[in-house]
Order: sequence, then C-alpha cells, then structure tokens
Amino acid sequence: MKSTKVYGRGELKVRVNRSLDREVGVGRAVLCMLKTNIHDHGVYRIKLKELRSLVESLGIEVVGEFVQTERSPSARYYIGSGKVKELRKFVEDNGVDMVIFYNLLSSSQKLNLIRALGREVLDRYEITLAIFERRASDNLSKLQIEAARLNKIVPYLKLQASLKYRNERPFFLSMGEYAYHSQLREITRRQARIRERIEALRKEKIEQIAYRKGQGFPIVCISGYYNAGKTSLFNALTGEKKEVSPLPFTTLTSKYQRRYLEPGLAVLFIDTIGFVLDLDPRLIKSFELNLEDMRNADLVLLLLEITDPILVLKMKIREGIKLLTEIGVQRERIIIVLNKIDLAGSSPESICEALEIERYGLPWIMISADKRINLEGLLQLITERLIQLDEKTGGFMENAFRSPQEDHATISPQEKP
Repeated sequence: MKSTKVYGRGELKVRVNRSLDREVGVGRAVLCMLKTNIHDHGVYRIKLKELRSLVESLGIEVVGEFVQTERSPSARYYIGSGKVKELRKFVEDNGVDMVIFYNLLSSSQKLNLIRALGREVLDRYEITLAIFERRASDNLSKLQIEAARLNKIVPYLKLQASLKYRNERPFFLSMGEYAYHSQLREITRRQARIRERIEALRKEKIEQIAYRKGQGFPIVCISGYYNAGKTSLFNALTGEKKEVSPLPFTTLTSKYQRRYLEPGLAVLFIDTIGFVLDLDPRLIKSFELNLEDMRNADLVLLLLEITDPILVLKMKIREGIKLLTEIGVQRERIIIVLNKIDLAGSSPESICEALEIERYGLPWIMISADKRINLEGLLQLITERLIQLDEKTGGFMENAFRSPQEDHATISPQEKP
C-alpha cells in the first residue's frame, strides 16, 4: 500500500451536546472507499480527491488511501473483513488517528469498525458537517448543523448503549444505564427545541421571500459547487465586497443585493450555500431553509469551474441539474454558467464541445467573474430569460422595470431581514 503525505496537522472536533463534547483526534487520517461499480476506472478517483480536499481543509494530514472493489457492501464493516485487518495494520504502523470513509456508514458499521480498528471512524457526512460547523457564523446555520449532527449521532448512541447494557438491568449499582437514559432524554428534548426554533425561523424565511416577491423584483439565485466562484460572481454583479475564500463552504448564509440592469430592470441577486458531489439527502433536508432561496428564485445560475477535468465537469453538471430539479427548481429556470475562462488550459470552445453542453437543453454562457470577462453577456442572457419566462408564466416582472430614483423610497430586501 503506497501512502501519500500531506504536511500540516490540525484538530477535528465533533460536538454532540455540552456533556458529550470531545476531540476526534489530532491530525493523521487514512481515507477509505468501497467501490461497487467494477467498471469504474476514473470516477471513484475524482470522488476520493474531493474527500481529500474536504479533509485537508480541516487541517488534517492524509497519510494514505484504501480502496476496495466489491459488488455490495458488507453488513458488518461496509468493507470486507480481510481489508479491515489490512487497514488495522496500516493505522498501527503509521500512527493514524482516524479513519475516514467516503461511503456513508450505518451506526452498526461505524461501531464495528471502531472496535476492530481501535481508532475514531468518520464518514463523509460527518466531515462535511465538521466543515459547516467551522464556517457557521449565524444562529440559523448553527441550529441546522446541530440538528443534522444529532440526527446522525442518536442512532449510534442507542446502539452503543444497547450493547453495553444488554445483560444489565437497572438497580442500585447499575447507574450506567440510568445515566444513559437520562442523557438520551436530554438529547431528545434538545432535538425538539431545535426543531421548534427551526420551524419558527422557517416561517420567518417564507415571510421574507413573500416580501421580496411582493416588491416586484425578479430573483436570481447563484448556486453551484463550492470553489466555483459563487461569491466572486455575486460581488462582481452587485458591487459588494463579501468574503471570498478558497476554503469550501465559506457561504452558509444567503446574501442578498439588488442590481439595476438596462433598461432599468431591477433584479435581486442571491448568493447561496455550495454543493459537493454525492451530497447526502439528509444534509439537503437539514439545510432546507437555505434551499428555499433556490426553490423560490425566478432564475437559478448553476455555476461551475471550467478548469475542472471534462469528466468532473460532466458529473457536476449532471448532478447539479438533478439536485436543483429535486428540490423544486424547474429546468427552464436554470442557466449553466462556466466560470474562470481566464484560467482554462484549452480554448473554452473546445471544452464546451467536449462537454457536449448543448445536449442538456439549457441556456449556457462562459465568463470570468474575477477578470470580469463577459459579465455583460451574462446580464443580457439573464434579462432575456426573465422576459421569456414572464411572457410564458405572466406577472412576476410587472413591477420590475423602474429606475433607482423611482425605487428610492422602497425598502430593500436586505433591510428587511
């Protein structure tokens, strides 16, 4: 097994509640994946590379990778027992602190792996949540992250306790089970409080969206994969100076700003949370409130990085369209935007030809948000699509055409949180 070293150490913290805060480990990790498609000779490498990027963004040093090919996962360990033995030897010989799976593990698989390997075991869901937690700065994001973490950890805690207390019944000297039930009740109450608070915030969110739509501004939502340049494009289109970072998921809270287009068309632009490949449906559900902006937008820009390999771009376009339509965005409201053409290794035209981009049946455009290349073309395409959709559905642009002077007395969307 050839190992790869990436220098840099850090800590990953998993928070469950105040009584269960703990460190997962410091620094050294090995990545694991079960590949169930025996004909997959490239896609799995792309997915492992993305996992490595996410893990390293937390300051964790990746010292090796294990990939096993089987038609179906093992019920006990997800990977085969022979691979578990090989993995245990590697983690012991290389001072590995944690084992991170690309695949999503059940509670029983996680517990069995921890016992077999003697190391902390995490999956992609938990790594993504850890990144979200590190980036979160507002109460809504923190609540949604905590809800997602509790939903993940409670089944594991129940399984762990059921095995621990299987042959023990509550009595005077059996305080462990009493403590467990007390702790579980506290977690359950905490989940209920979080759900109640999120529901209240959801109602506020719906009111905000209704308010913005009532102002008569067409709404254009910038979506897409992390590091595609969503916030850079938002800044370029609106004149804002929001934080731009190469780290994943810098934007967890939607940002709003208007722009007046020619001839006087006022549009509200929204910058939203980014996607990752194979985004877990449970995470999508947990961040339902963030997705309301996409669902209720008149247009959604699916932003991609044109410098990605062709195979990666094809995957991202296909999965991005699928995700947007699954959350309720109609295909006719999607525009594909290929960003960073100034950094493209080949001519943008040849890249689009290799992508066979026309076969998706969606409007598309190539730009550079950083160098402001073809932004006017993008704004023109947005205007044309909004007018076309208004003619088809009718009504939503009735009050959109106005000058900044005419709109001076109108409360802006960001002034009504």
